[in-house]
Amino acid sequence: MNKIFYIVILIVFGSCQNNKVKQANKANENLTAEEKSIAQTFSDVDSLLKIDNGKFWGKDLYGPIIIVVPETRVFYSNENNSANEFRKIGAIYKDSLSTDINIANTAIDWNDKRWSMVMLPLPKNQISRNNLVIHELFHRLQPTIGFENLQEMDNGHLDTYDGRLLLKLELEALDKALSDNDSIERVNHIQNALTFRNRRHKTPDIKKAENSLELNEGLAEYTAIMLSGRDAGAMKTHLNKSKNSFYTNPTFIRSFAYQTIPYYGYLLSSIKPNWHKEINNETNLTDYLTNALNIKISEDLSIEKIAKKFDYNWQMIKKVETEREKLRFEKIANLKTQFLEKPNLELPFLNMNISFDPRNLIPIENIGTVYPNLRVTDNWGILTVENGALLASDWSKVTVTEPTNISDEIVSGDGWKLELNPEWQIQKIGTKYKLEKK
Repeated sequence: MNKIFYIVILIVFGSCQNNKVKQANKANENLTAEEKSIAQTFSDVDSLLKIDNGKFWGKDLYGPIIIVVPETRVFYSNENNSANEFRKIGAIYKDSLSTDINIANTAIDWNDKRWSMVMLPLPKNQISRNNLVIHELFHRLQPTIGFENLQEMDNGHLDTYDGRLLLKLELEALDKALSDNDSIERVNHIQNALTFRNRRHKTPDIKKAENSLELNEGLAEYTAIMLSGRDAGAMKTHLNKSKNSFYTNPTFIRSFAYQTIPYYGYLLSSIKPNWHKEINNETNLTDYLTNALNIKISEDLSIEKIAKKFDYNWQMIKKVETEREKLRFEKIANLKTQFLEKPNLELPFLNMNISFDPRNLIPIENIGTVYPNLRVTDNWGILTVENGALLASDWSKVTVTEPTNISDEIVSGDGWKLELNPEWQIQKIGTKYKLEKK
């Protein structure tokens, strides 16, 4: 009798789910092609995470999401705000973001809820779309699962010859470990990967800096790849393609963690599926992985000997990075002239909120980092940069090139624009420009 009752419940539940899908499809009939795609993305991710049912992190990942058109600030959401102010279209909602909110793939506290924000256009591939949204859903959840108040540190060493060379060798070793069916050879590759990592961590500060980003973005990406709907074959293909695409990034300093932790995490998951539940914001992932994988770091062989012995593309990597290093020094010299020697405008951070492209940052020694594209909101207004700005290493200020047009409301220069709030003004002091309150 109990078995029959259980079967009836399953049939009723399945029927209800089918009815919900039919109702949603009918409601979405009048949406544009883009709006239908967004509605389908919400449905796909919701279905995937229902399969997980909160088991991966012990809490449901699915929650409020907004998908934004950056050019118009129009967004679509999977639910309304607490005041029910969004306009319902089909099975989703639509509204616009105010200009004080920076648009980025991130998580924000807004309208009495914590939202995952994703920018359009979405990836064309369904699994890639799932991956992107689930990554940002992790960021929405992370303060409640042991990863609150993470402070990312500067990883400028990953723009140097040694840093990039050793990171690429680490990823090549991890890729070989993933594809090698011989268990002994797989362990050798993992040992080599952690050896390259150990050589890169020349100081405790470097080790700590990499860990800060791997806890934040690395775990988010690991969560996404594990829950996006890939089988084992698709996972190996994805990680390999992602690595190769990563190599084309102008810089690695903020995007490396999207590669390292997914590789290590997936390899470790085959022997310890719930390893991620053992860590928190105080964990050093390098130490954890070394112990969990029972790896002994090699101190004897040179990097070159290891790379050549195991065929980690040593010659190609060395050639590419040698050529890049020459260009890097030339670029840094030009940027120093542009932002330090020539007339410029400094904007202090008072109550800063920032969004930027993490793939193309350029560190300048211990001075700061040049961000080619960014948007900053602060007490003084809104700064939009499309041709480079220098952020101080302590994140106390941003420097742009000399203003060419100054008015009470708009100040602009080569590739940047500052929309000033009424109580602020620009003053020229010698060859420098300063921001002051009226």
